[in-house]
Amino acid sequence: MNGASLVSPRSAPIPSRKRLLHDPSWLGGLQDLAREHAFEPLRVEGTLPDSLEGTLYRNGPGRFAVGGERIAHWFDGDGALSAVRLAGSKAFGAARMVRTTALEREERAGKRLFGGYGAPFVRPFRELLLGDSKNAANTSVLLWQDRLFATCEAGKPYELDPRDLSTLGESLLGGALVGPFSAHAHRVPQRRATYNFGLGHGRATQVDAYELPDDGPARRIATFSVDGVRVLHDFVATERLLVFVFSPLYMSLFDVLFRQRAPISDARWKPERGTEIVVVPIDTPTLIRRFRADGFLLEHVVNAFEDGGKVVFDYTHYGHADGLEQFVGGLVGGRIDAPLRSEVRRMMLDPQRDGVTSEVVLPRAVELPRVSPRVEGSRHRFGYYVGAATSTGDAPFARLLKHDLETGRVDTYEPGQDRSPGEGVFVPRPEGTAEDDGWLLSMVFDARDDRSHLEVLDARSIGDGPIATCHFDHAIPFGFHGAWAPRP
Repeated sequence: MNGASLVSPRSAPIPSRKRLLHDPSWLGGLQDLAREHAFEPLRVEGTLPDSLEGTLYRNGPGRFAVGGERIAHWFDGDGALSAVRLAGSKAFGAARMVRTTALEREERAGKRLFGGYGAPFVRPFRELLLGDSKNAANTSVLLWQDRLFATCEAGKPYELDPRDLSTLGESLLGGALVGPFSAHAHRVPQRRATYNFGLGHGRATQVDAYELPDDGPARRIATFSVDGVRVLHDFVATERLLVFVFSPLYMSLFDVLFRQRAPISDARWKPERGTEIVVVPIDTPTLIRRFRADGFLLEHVVNAFEDGGKVVFDYTHYGHADGLEQFVGGLVGGRIDAPLRSEVRRMMLDPQRDGVTSEVVLPRAVELPRVSPRVEGSRHRFGYYVGAATSTGDAPFARLLKHDLETGRVDTYEPGQDRSPGEGVFVPRPEGTAEDDGWLLSMVFDARDDRSHLEVLDARSIGDGPIATCHFDHAIPFGFHGAWAPRP
């Protein structure tokens, strides 16, 4: 599983180079959303498959300045949803800011009113102690019971109208939520339910776990605490267990409150404390088990499944939090301070014996992993990733990868010079039976014309390039995560 072979990609043709609008060229992917609109026809190049019908929703920061002040960190931009609806071999696109309360207050004030992940708090006591903080709603998308939500770690989900992406408002999911609701909800098909969590901060960090059934109301199923002020972006959900992996990264409320420091700038990596792993049985959530491993950071879970009494999951692994932060921290300033230092590992947990083992399955700098939804929660063969910069002079994102766990083969696709792909969302072919029988959908920013387009790749042979391209007439800023809603 450790030896990955490389298959040479066939990239899209590169036209003659013309003068670029941004320096570096990829910085155009971190500009404000130029135009908001409901669904309108997109120009389609190539041929869309007749059976590819549904809507791809994507979320990411869409505003990078407040009152003329550029935000300090990519993770703090106000959220913007984009969508591409495919029907009858035609494409329709929409893009709108998520009209959060914080965004509207800052627009009225004409200045920054809130801090964030990479920015000092403007009114630290009100924001931290009284809850008057910013919910950027900028990270991911939740589709639940025919409803559409924009999610992030710092607040409750914002509901949007799937017909035109207009904002309906912040939601408590029927009163189930007691605090923030994180970005990475995971559906467990075997239970016909989706799971997520939220973090509350004080002297310790409180974790609230939630269940969102396919039918019926949402409910909180477990609450526990971990020491210190901690962050957690993703977690593991299987048929019987939820697993939370807390790296030894500790925030300082004192520095945030009294020294006007951004939370991430004063975070301390304490490897001697190890990474804490908390296992919550879904059906008996009071029987929590905790154990520790050597310090590491889990950023994203690729997929998870149970093998006998063990929990197995693949994830993007960092030996130190700086392996991620030094890559993303300077992007809005047009720089990459250090290449991404990630790899994909497989972890095997034996909760009964507190056993933890891991192995490298893909020694590449990759992020934003996906698998086919047909294999979520069960053993998978293929993983899909965005390949990140290997030097500080590269674009942050330049290629898509398909990794075959059985053979070690890695197929790659590069859209071409000055083009940056986003997360590849896998859509199964309705009549398909093989795991990789489907399409990979990726939003690509093209710095040569300062516009974005959705590329549709055959997932069986991504190196062949797009079979269809759906063109927006403006740029869609770099996003994080998306979700596909099949057409009924």
